[in-house]
Amino acid sequence: MEQIEQAVACALSPNADSSLKSQATQYCEQIKSSQDGWQLCLSLFVREPKSSSEARLFSLQVVEDVLQNRFSTLDASHALYIRQTFMEFINREYVAGNDNRSSEAEPVFLKNKLAHAVTLLFINMYPTNWRTFFSDFILLLSANSANSNKRTNHKVVDFFLRVLMAIDEEVVNVSVPRTKEEASRNSLIKDAMREGDVQQIAAVWYELLAEYSADEPEIAALVLKMMGAYVSWVDINLIVTEPLINLIYQFLSQGNLRTPAVECLIEIIGKGMRPLEKLSMLQVLNVGDVLGRLDVSDSDFAEHVAKLTNALGVELLFIWKQTEDQPDARASSYTHIEKLLPYMLKFLGDEYDETSSAVFPFVSELLLMFKRQKKITNGLTATQRELLASLIQVVVFKMKYDPDTEWNDEEEDDEEILFSELRKNLKLFFDSIAAIDQELFSSYVQSCIVSTFETVQNGATTHWTDVELSLHLAYLYGEAIRGPMTFVTTQGNTSVLTPLGEIVAKMVKSNVSAYPHPSIPLPFFENIVRYAQFFETRSDLLPEVLGPFLDNRGLHNSRKVTRSRSWYLFYRFVKLLKAHMGPYVDGMLNSLMDLLVIQVDVSDSVSGASNSGSSFDSQLYLFETVWVEYLQFVFNPIVTTIQECTNKARQAPDDPLIPIHLHHLVMAIGSISKGFPEAKEGVSPIAQVFKQATECILVLLENMNKYEVVRESARFAFARLLNCLGSEILPYLLPLINNMIAECQVTELVDFLPFMGLVIHKFKPSIMSALNDLLLPLLNKVFTFLNQTATGTDEAVLLLDLRKSYLNFIISILNSEMDDVFLTEKNAPHLNTLLQSILYYALDSEDISTQKVAIGILHKFVNIWGGSNANGANTKSIPGFEQFIYEHIVRVCFEVPTKRSFDFADGQAVLVFGELSSLQKSILLKQGPDFLNFMRGVYLPSVNCPPPMIEEYCQAIQQLELKQFKKYFQNFIRNST
Repeated sequence: MEQIEQAVACALSPNADSSLKSQATQYCEQIKSSQDGWQLCLSLFVREPKSSSEARLFSLQVVEDVLQNRFSTLDASHALYIRQTFMEFINREYVAGNDNRSSEAEPVFLKNKLAHAVTLLFINMYPTNWRTFFSDFILLLSANSANSNKRTNHKVVDFFLRVLMAIDEEVVNVSVPRTKEEASRNSLIKDAMREGDVQQIAAVWYELLAEYSADEPEIAALVLKMMGAYVSWVDINLIVTEPLINLIYQFLSQGNLRTPAVECLIEIIGKGMRPLEKLSMLQVLNVGDVLGRLDVSDSDFAEHVAKLTNALGVELLFIWKQTEDQPDARASSYTHIEKLLPYMLKFLGDEYDETSSAVFPFVSELLLMFKRQKKITNGLTATQRELLASLIQVVVFKMKYDPDTEWNDEEEDDEEILFSELRKNLKLFFDSIAAIDQELFSSYVQSCIVSTFETVQNGATTHWTDVELSLHLAYLYGEAIRGPMTFVTTQGNTSVLTPLGEIVAKMVKSNVSAYPHPSIPLPFFENIVRYAQFFETRSDLLPEVLGPFLDNRGLHNSRKVTRSRSWYLFYRFVKLLKAHMGPYVDGMLNSLMDLLVIQVDVSDSVSGASNSGSSFDSQLYLFETVWVEYLQFVFNPIVTTIQECTNKARQAPDDPLIPIHLHHLVMAIGSISKGFPEAKEGVSPIAQVFKQATECILVLLENMNKYEVVRESARFAFARLLNCLGSEILPYLLPLINNMIAECQVTELVDFLPFMGLVIHKFKPSIMSALNDLLLPLLNKVFTFLNQTATGTDEAVLLLDLRKSYLNFIISILNSEMDDVFLTEKNAPHLNTLLQSILYYALDSEDISTQKVAIGILHKFVNIWGGSNANGANTKSIPGFEQFIYEHIVRVCFEVPTKRSFDFADGQAVLVFGELSSLQKSILLKQGPDFLNFMRGVYLPSVNCPPPMIEEYCQAIQQLELKQFKKYFQNFIRNST
């Protein structure tokens, strides 16, 4: 035992020699895994004088391992020995010694570890081999308490409660995942405990609460916690007794026990019961009357009482829902609900969000009840409408920022994140109230919004939180009202604004965007974009919106977050109202010119040129708002700057800012291009400008394609230029691809292949010539990467992504009916290499989703090149492909599902199997009797398939529909393996 203690000390010592530590750790592992190591460790744990705490903890860990993982290897005498040793130690440590609390005691972590070890022994021996487990401990509770003024032994009580907690964790707690065997075992244990032990435990709980609540509340708190944990599965009548409930209610006014008492009540209320039984219990508890007597001035306790209110409310609403055919019970439950509503409103409106959030489920269920009632009775009572009116007021109030909030939109802190989440939840109530009573909702919300805007317009003092709230409510209002958004309605021969129209008009006319607080501009602009349709009918108000957008409230705002977001919102606004922008283009362009200058700083180089969310990304939206007639005016400086930077790069090749600057310039070209419509047939008047930009980008690529940021921006720009130039871009594709792939990395190729797939689909069949020239170099680059061995997890993931992109690229060619490109004089000699790569991935189960794609490609090849259909319709016939079908594709159909790794219970595997079944039917359709003869005479005999099964297979594939054949083939595979 001394060796064990020394080894543990060495293994844990920070100053020990690394070699000795390694040997010590190895020795400890040997002790742990040896057959009799647990006996040495058990003796070390209980011996006197005590060993070090570290050695004793290790010893218990070894014993725990045996009890948890190797108990079946112990004989009955070993189990009895462990039981006796534990109980002797407990008697010696907690009973035989005096009850002087100040004497040296076991560390808490060792108490908990021992309690857990005893619990593991309990699990394995109760009830069959240790039926008296609880009786044994309960007898110890009062043992040797003569030296104390208590009837029970404090030390034993403390340890017994720890054991009960460990039993809850190992046997009862539903949040702990269990195997089927563990769940079955735990069910048997609970059944045995219900036969009598639980009654003893409940009696002990009451006794301990009465004994310890006054001067040792920590013990009473632990008992309340145990009651809450066990109540879900024990007889409720053992806990809901008049003496015990009265005792709990007494604790509600006792500062150090009131929170545990509330938590215990919450668990009691939440116990699963039949509706009428639950209603009866709640009537006995009468918690609603107790709530009014509680002092909730302390915020922490208020939160717990709010949770109690919520639990009671949710349960009562559930009873109301379940007693539709029992009017007395339903009426009784609603009476109790009504008693709770003042407390629900009080806690919902609490200044602390944690307390407010605690009653959210109650509010949600209550609103659902109102919706059901309205659907059944076509209305609410006057009292219920009054409640809704109070509820919408509280919901709106809680949506307002705290007046003491320090605004910081540059960096979202935890409090801001939590408040945003709170607003999202409150919005659900906001929308529900609107759905229940549109008139009541609109009247109050519109009044709130408009009155604030009028106050701002009149120049009266208004706190920023009220202004921000009104803008937030204006944004939510449009979603909450039913039906399409309408801003104008007709009354007789007169057009009048709807309530929504009045809100938007008042928001614009009040000049609220000029309110001097940084929280105001963005929600104002968000609203303007959201309700842009309003300006279709009130275009006279456009100058009052464009002004704030273009000045220091929006695009020129000094705050980066506001400025960047407003760039995007301005882009959206102009795009939505393009037809009305003509008179304002000159003024807008003049205001924008200083923002169209592309700048670059060192931070771009550090964070990466393509860093999403950067201010440059937002600046791109400004370029997308520029009109066609100003294209040349804007393009020329960018193209000139690209040429200048390219020349600078030759003179200063090590300057890190030049590639970043070029990246930004090329991205700007792409963003401007997005603002133009798709190219039509014929010569476009602006095509020459775009061609010039395209040629400029190609020259840049030829000189600077070693920079990833340059390649990335070129790919982005070309994707946008496709629409503007149409088929006129095709001559530029080959030099683009050659320059792109010459230096590209795996990540770029992963993104580039889908881009090429889109290009092929868009320009089929006119892209055939270009595709013929670019296919081979593109595939060669792909194979170069795919043939590499991954050196780490990240690289392996990238190569898997490339594999997926490659296979999807092949599919895009086939789906675009461009398969002839594989058969041209240039590419046909390499067709076998491509087919072998597809075959390899079809057999590779490393990634089953990719495997399915590969099998799907083989299926498409069979449909295209597999021969004539059975109905005589001709398809393309490729020399050697029939041989490829019989030598390889048929093999795939049988080898894939017979692998050990193939799991018919896996959803992806089922899809693969379905593809394989369909593939066989397609081969039969194309090859007819030749396929059946091959299966009968060659393939199936070669895999030792019995003749009766061979004939059965041939009959099935001919006669069964695909769905039935799939079932047959699954049985065929299972019978073959």
